[in-house]
Amino acid sequence: MGIFHRVLHRFSQHGLLPINSGSLENNTNNRLLAQINRYASLIRLQDERQLVEVIIGEHADSFQSMIVGVDLYNQQLIIDEFSPRIQNPTDLLGQTVVIRHQNNQQMLKVTSEVIEWDPSTRSIILNLPEQVEYQPRRQQARIMVINTNPLSAVIEPIYGAHWHAGIDNISLGGARILVMGDLRSNLHKNKPLRKCDITLDNGQSISCRGKVKAFSYHGRPFRRTEISIEFESMKNEDLFKLENFIEQLSMA
Repeated sequence: MGIFHRVLHRFSQHGLLPINSGSLENNTNNRLLAQINRYASLIRLQDERQLVEVIIGEHADSFQSMIVGVDLYNQQLIIDEFSPRIQNPTDLLGQTVVIRHQNNQQMLKVTSEVIEWDPSTRSIILNLPEQVEYQPRRQQARIMVINTNPLSAVIEPIYGAHWHAGIDNISLGGARILVMGDLRSNLHKNKPLRKCDITLDNGQSISCRGKVKAFSYHGRPFRRTEISIEFESMKNEDLFKLENFIEQLSMA
């Protein structure tokens, strides 16, 4: 109950609660307890000074920050300035940001709007989001295909030559691909991919845009770069093909 009593103290400083101890059982405090339970994940991240990932709209890169305030009284979420710093924080006003934090196989993902930049504390003030809960990080079935159903792909980055790749695993949301050689100098997290063409083992093909989510280089048993990509803007008919393909493999 440490969180509860600490937030109660903050509310009493605002004059929202009576000072006498009998008020701890009234309806106001019951509603406050519900609010604390609702936002306990954010309060815990603040207390533990955990780094969170921040994504701004369609920005190619993500940033790091920390939660420095969960203001239940004013319904505001306060985060530290971004790392790396952005040149004009006031440009963020009115923009929608996504805050993410991974805890084992659970992912916290909240969406909010920037309402203020405080230059005195160098902090960014957001509306307190409505939905705050950890969800399983991977919600789609991911099927290993490299040994049983080899698939090939041609990936077209924004700049440079196409990548001819094999596929290690695939889901409705993305895939992990293998490209011969060392591509690390050409990659960064959230790098957009102009096109991902994947040939399924039944002769059908699917196509969409994509985004690099992670990558690593391996020198043995052969030199290769493994890249996790997220599918974007896939047409419904291609999504249907992929869904049927994954369902058939799951039942095999």
